[in-house]
Amino acid sequence: MPFDENIVCPVSGEPLEQVADLLVSPSKQSYDISDGIPLLYVDENRTSTIEPPANAAAVPAHVTHAVRDFYEAAPFPNYNAFDSLEAFVQRANTGVFARLLREQLPLNANVLEVGCGTGQLSAYLAASTLSRVYATDMTLASLRLGQDFSVRKGVSGIRFMQMNLFRPAIRPASMDIVISNGVLHHTYDTKKAFMSIARLVKPGGHIVVGLYNRIGRLRTDIRRLLVKAIGERVLLLDPHLRKDQSAERRRAWIRDQYFHPQERKHSMSEVMGWFDEAGFSFVSSIPKIIGTFRDDERLFMPQNRGSAADRAMAEMGMLISNQGGEGGLFVSIGRRKADACAC
Repeated sequence: MPFDENIVCPVSGEPLEQVADLLVSPSKQSYDISDGIPLLYVDENRTSTIEPPANAAAVPAHVTHAVRDFYEAAPFPNYNAFDSLEAFVQRANTGVFARLLREQLPLNANVLEVGCGTGQLSAYLAASTLSRVYATDMTLASLRLGQDFSVRKGVSGIRFMQMNLFRPAIRPASMDIVISNGVLHHTYDTKKAFMSIARLVKPGGHIVVGLYNRIGRLRTDIRRLLVKAIGERVLLLDPHLRKDQSAERRRAWIRDQYFHPQERKHSMSEVMGWFDEAGFSFVSSIPKIIGTFRDDERLFMPQNRGSAADRAMAEMGMLISNQGGEGGLFVSIGRRKADACAC
């Protein structure tokens, strides 16, 4: 009997069975389970869980390891220690994007969050919907925080697991929604990372990707340069740090935004090209390309993708918006076409 029909061996793609505290594939690949968290992370260049291949240096695994170590030291985002489950859900409801996701997810959906960090979005969706949520990250310290919170607060319907997004341990074409918000731009190849997780979406399912924007992140880029030049007092200019939050959450935000070892930035038009190549149709974006984003926006209702000039204007608008002030992240949502290949 498979451990979970949607979870597979990241090396062979075979189903996994639980044997004591191990997950084992038919080809004898084995993985530990630590405090309920399957440890399914393998380096991209692994052909087995025992020996690396002769060309192990061909993939820049050092970048992945540097990012993993960065978050092991300070998991992001962190939880407020004073949150009850009710307070946690209420606070999450104040975020328009998270609330709209909760309201608009299909019933009994399989939801995968890639790069969940401490799993706050995943825990929120699991606590407030009937979805089956898979919260994956490569950083075990982050996953332990999410697992601990979910167990203590009685959040069901969520499974935390350690995974390398370049070697996903999720069965292809098995997810109704794949979410990766603020993650792929921290890899060594954002497009390759996108293509890796896109194949996990069912035909007719959706992918939700949040990336730093080249134009929209300029305010953060300037603050980062000023921090290096004159110190952290410049962070008084960061609107996110004026919010009521714990010291741990503040520290995690500062590290993530100003001291990250790896980040790159992208444009809306660039992501449109990835959608086309992967067999996805563009559905919507935040910010909208044409028109103004509303608090009751239909995330999965097709919008006008506009022209390249329209998309550039939308990116320019981020400079004077809350998005530009708080990191310059834009979100793109695509729908997998029925005839798209999951290879």
